[in-house]
Amino acid sequence: MIYKWKQGSHAPKIEAQVVGEELERLRVFHNGRLDNATVVEAARDKLNPLHPAFEWDDRKAAAAYRLDQAGDLIRAVDVVIEKGEGSAPIRAFVSVMRDEDRSYTSVQHALSDEELRAQVVAQAWSELEAFHKKYAELTEFAKIFSLIGEARTA
Repeated sequence: MIYKWKQGSHAPKIEAQVVGEELERLRVFHNGRLDNATVVEAARDKLNPLHPAFEWDDRKAAAAYRLDQAGDLIRAVDVVIEKGEGSAPIRAFVSVMRDEDRSYTSVQHALSDEELRAQVVAQAWSELEAFHKKYAELTEFAKIFSLIGEARTA
């Protein structure tokens, strides 16, 4: 099996093949189950190939964890934009690039700004394509994938 880093991922300075093989070894060792706690526990060993993928300084790790929590918090908020009947919640904030800096802005602002809107649309297409890649073998979604392909070329 050949392992590669997913495009756009924040890959550690370890070869994807090494990581994939170690994750598979852990999965098999744990009766077909692989979870985050198992990976971290195995990586604690300085000789484990996954060890360099983690921050082991507790102060730095705690600060990084709080940044992750802040991102989770921002992504967890929805907003209902009143448009009459059938208004449904959507994400309140979206991630955009401005001046070489990634940050969040309100979805309303992003969709009303031509450049930011283009970023949001491009991200949506990217996520649809990732979904398609992830589930391409499921024939139950063939019609949806076909419609997405038609919309993309339109």
